[in-house]
Amino acid sequence: MAHRSPAEQPTPARRALHPGGPDRRRARKEGAHHGTVSGRGTKARRRTTGPRGDLTWPAGHRLPLFFALAFAISWLLWPLTLLNPNSSPLIPFGPALAAAITAYLAGGKDELLQLLRQLALWRVAGRWYAAAAGLPFLLVAVSAGLTVSGGAPAPELGPNPGWFMLLGTFAFTLVAVGLFEELGWRGYALPLLQRDRPSLSAALLLGLVWAAWHLPELLSDPTGQRPALPFLLMVLAQSVLLAWLYNSSGSVPICMVFHAAFNTFGALVFPAMLGPGYLTLWWTVALLHVLSALVVIAVAGPLRLARTLDTNPSNGIT
Repeated sequence: MAHRSPAEQPTPARRALHPGGPDRRRARKEGAHHGTVSGRGTKARRRTTGPRGDLTWPAGHRLPLFFALAFAISWLLWPLTLLNPNSSPLIPFGPALAAAITAYLAGGKDELLQLLRQLALWRVAGRWYAAAAGLPFLLVAVSAGLTVSGGAPAPELGPNPGWFMLLGTFAFTLVAVGLFEELGWRGYALPLLQRDRPSLSAALLLGLVWAAWHLPELLSDPTGQRPALPFLLMVLAQSVLLAWLYNSSGSVPICMVFHAAFNTFGALVFPAMLGPGYLTLWWTVALLHVLSALVVIAVAGPLRLARTLDTNPSNGIT
């Protein structure tokens, strides 16, 4: 029997490097047991564990789950629209609830808390509040003025609604619509979409999903006059504007203010212009949104939609 020299002895390091060595097989087995890495070579896919340590949802598949839940939750009561168009069963808290569920399943309590902490980011520069509240007002007011100057009847706003009523409507919309939609769309989905694509592409893709999510609202419109094409253009452009606000300020509340301001001013003007000028008003609003989005793209750049040296805001997801 031949004797090996000390240099030829199978040291622990050599056994670990040996393709069929027991150390490597043991390491691979232990890694699979703990659920840390699966796959082979460079295509290994990281998985996350749930709040109890068990595998719940793959880390790389957050977006499909989020979108599926956002639609399912919001459209759950859609059949009521067929019975009563005024019931408006499009539940606005679908995106926020979908984001919370997805965050918890994919990253546990830590990721859920990271998502919710975004609602506390109110302390940003005043210019972003001015932009978030002023831009929607200008878009609606200028659109109404151009529509009337083109020959449409002037809007019949009736008695002065008063500042208290407007502020009350804004406050309600800020929570009921702005918070529950923007926490999901901009606070959760947008940062994930921006990971591997330019911000403009991410904003447009999210805008398409956002527009499709509004389908029940379009079909249940009591007036039956809301045109689909200008609405789609407006939502796509508005998605770009909101991405710019989010990337520049890093604040979900800023996006909430924009969303609530547009809905508040729109609810005041649009119903008052039902009639011959209604379609013109919609096209004017849509085109002004597109023009504003083009200005933002030209100034902030399509890559990140923000004039800053920092990277795009993160929702804390790793």
